[in-house]
Amino acid sequence: MRILQIVLLMIGASALGLVACVTLVFCASIALTKAGSGEEFGSAIYLALFAFGGGIFGAIAGFVGSLRWISERGSEPWTPSTWIGVMMGIVIGLLVRSSGALNFLMLEDLTKWWSGFAVFLTAAACLGGFLGSFAWPVFATSSRRTSK
Repeated sequence: MRILQIVLLMIGASALGLVACVTLVFCASIALTKAGSGEEFGSAIYLALFAFGGGIFGAIAGFVGSLRWISERGSEPWTPSTWIGVMMGIVIGLLVRSSGALNFLMLEDLTKWWSGFAVFLTAAACLGGFLGSFAWPVFATSSRRTSK
């Protein structure tokens, strides 16, 4: 089970890094371009190159971050709140994708493909798992205080 958790963490962190960097590139492009200036086609080539390079950089950074996380924390079993966070991340990722919230970032076009959708859901699950793992110490401490 621990090997599965390590593999899931490495894949999820790589996907999270990829999605974060590509989203950052798209947000920066929206902020830096003038709407209706007629220069969108020329900048689209640079946008695609920056998104591709940023995605590769983000995936590598996520992979290295997951290795560091594993080396510092070991491969202890995940807590129930981590698993709940993973499931909530998947559900929220499905809701965000189906709600059209990604339209303004032009990321909806990338998530229409099955590969982009899988990477987006993996990143959402990883983010949910991280948030769940951070919530466990708070929950465990508060439950100890109330039981005394």
